Amino acid sequence: MTPILEIDGVGLRIGVQDILRDVSLRLPQGGIVAILGSNGVGKTSLMRTISGVYQATSGAIRHQGEDITRLQSHEIVARGILQAPEGRQIFSNMTVRENLVIGGGPHGLAELDHVVSLFPALGERLSQGAGSLSGGEQQMLCIGRALMRKPSVLLLDEPSLGLAPKLVRFIFDLIERIRSEGYSVLIVEQNAKAALRVADTASVIEGGRIVIEGPARDLADDPRIAEAYLGGHVHVP
Repeated sequence: MTPILEIDGVGLRIGVQDILRDVSLRLPQGGIVAILGSNGVGKTSLMRTISGVYQATSGAIRHQGEDITRLQSHEIVARGILQAPEGRQIFSNMTVRENLVIGGGPHGLAELDHVVSLFPALGERLSQGAGSLSGGEQQMLCIGRALMRKPSVLLLDEPSLGLAPKLVRFIFDLIERIRSEGYSVLIVEQNAKAALRVADTASVIEGGRIVIEGPARDLADDPRIAEAYLGGHVHVP
C-alpha cells in the first residue's frame, strides 16, 4: 500500500547551512509516526518543509502518490495536509468560534460539532476570546482548528510544549482517538515518552539527519533512546 505521505531523501539548505540532510520517512494511512530529537536539530524545519513554508533543496515529498515538493503552502493545505504549529499561533484577538471557523475554510461550520465533541472545554468557551484561554486550551484550539478541514494528514509540532503532565496525557489520548477515526498523524515531539506511547514508528533526528528509526516499542527499549531522551529505561505498555 502506498503511504499517504512519503519523504524521500529530503535536504534543506538555508543560506550556507544544511538544516536537513537526506531525510526519508513514510507515514502510512491511519498511522502515527513520531519524530524525536532535542532543540535545533531540524524537527520543526522538516514540518515547515512538508507544509511548503520552506522549499526542499533536494529530494521529494509525495502525498497520496502526488509529488508536492514544489507546491506553495496554500496548495498543500488544499490537498489536506494541515499543521498545528509549535507555539500554537492562534488568533488571540478573535473568539474561539472565529478561530475554528477560519480553520474550516471552505468547510465553514461543518466540522464544528465534531471538534467540540473532541474538546468539550472549547465548546464551553466558543464566545470567549482565544487570548484568554489557558495554555492547554490554546493547544486544544490549535489542534481543533486544523481538524476543522478534515485533514488527510495532520502535522503536530510539539503538542505537549509547556503543558502540565495531566494535560500532556489528555492531548496524547486525544491523538490516539483522532487516529481511531482514520486520521494519519505525524508528530514532532521532545517528550519522547509520551510520543512513543502512541506512535507506531518513530525516527530520531540529530544534526538534520535521521540517525535511529524503527517501531516505537523497540525504540522505547533502545538504551540509546532511553539515556538520551527518556532519562533511563522506560517501558511503554
